[in-house]
Amino acid sequence: MRPRAARLLLLVMLLQPGALARAEDAPGRLGQVIPISALAGKQEEDPVVAWDGRHYLVVWQSNRQDLDDYNVFGARISPDGRVLDPKGFVISTAPSNQLFLDLAWGREEYLAVWQDLRSRTRWEIYGARIRSDGTVLDAQGISIAVGERNHRHPQVAWDGTNFLVVWMEENRANGWDVAGARISPDGTVLDRERILIATGPGDQAFPVLAWGRESYLVVWMEGGGISGTRVDSSGKVLDPHGRVLSRSSRDAGYPSVAWGAGQFVVVWGDRSPSAAHALSGVQVRASGAVIDGTAMTISSSTNLQTFPSVRCAGRSCLVVWEEDQSSGRPRQGIESVIRDVRGAFLDLSERPVSPRYVMISPRAIGNHFTRVTSDGRRYLVVWKDYQTGTAASLGRLVTPVR
Repeated sequence: MRPRAARLLLLVMLLQPGALARAEDAPGRLGQVIPISALAGKQEEDPVVAWDGRHYLVVWQSNRQDLDDYNVFGARISPDGRVLDPKGFVISTAPSNQLFLDLAWGREEYLAVWQDLRSRTRWEIYGARIRSDGTVLDAQGISIAVGERNHRHPQVAWDGTNFLVVWMEENRANGWDVAGARISPDGTVLDRERILIATGPGDQAFPVLAWGRESYLVVWMEGGGISGTRVDSSGKVLDPHGRVLSRSSRDAGYPSVAWGAGQFVVVWGDRSPSAAHALSGVQVRASGAVIDGTAMTISSSTNLQTFPSVRCAGRSCLVVWEEDQSSGRPRQGIESVIRDVRGAFLDLSERPVSPRYVMISPRAIGNHFTRVTSDGRRYLVVWKDYQTGTAASLGRLVTPVR
């Protein structure tokens, strides 16, 4: 049966979160909800998505093989939103768990990465290349970061020649560091000794990255704020001590970064001492300097707003996030939390940026782990929900309207 989310009425917001807009004012046209993977009694969750020039590829973690373990599956989505692999295809069924996926398209193949517990003793980083037709080139996986310490939450991007994978790495003396390695198109790990990107006292955690004009911008959480550094295509860290992108009285976390219109866009969730919540962001030049020097507020609310994801198509960027609507309700885990999937268009030609808001999936149970990619014209947003009692991976096409 089609998930109930497919039958929810479309709500659109403009100018202020929560304000309903006239249909003709809508900043984006939304397609039907796409049931990417929904199996009775199985958890099909935490989807991520990328575009290869012909199709979208969505990959997710699933316990369909073994209810105690999560493995990696994928499905291609046509430009008009048809699921081309309705049953999904296997990317990794290694022993134990594969979790927290990411995905990027290169020259002729995708690279999917994840944190992997096949050693049974520690988390390691593995990956696999996937062709545009869905052929998996590395059935046993590529071991990217293994060894005595834990490695978690990998992210990947492509620079035109190689992939760069970054992750958070356990430092038993100081918490967590950010490290990385380049992967060639043939699956060779070019930096077996890893690139140390951010180290020091305390945690440098949850890194994300995007390729710009001449370098990557790697961004992470640190000391209640958001920091970053550029890394060039040779793996050289261009800002060895990092750059503070945001450090204020708020508690900032879970950033996302994209490249568009000749600049990086970095977004994150903020929580102030008064318990108000906001989504904030900065625009960063290719040189690493923050444009205008201060953060912009993308959305503010008394509701929890968290886990943003941003992608750009030319001068248009779409930020998506989860907003908690469960205030006062008893909770029994993420499957009982009611959240909206919201979005905001940013026009990078404007100064200052004035967000235009769109409701992507209003008030559904378990809306979580929202991600977005673009084909250069439209956006595909993917997320998981629990309306059927177990996790399903859903998606929706969004076309900007000016």
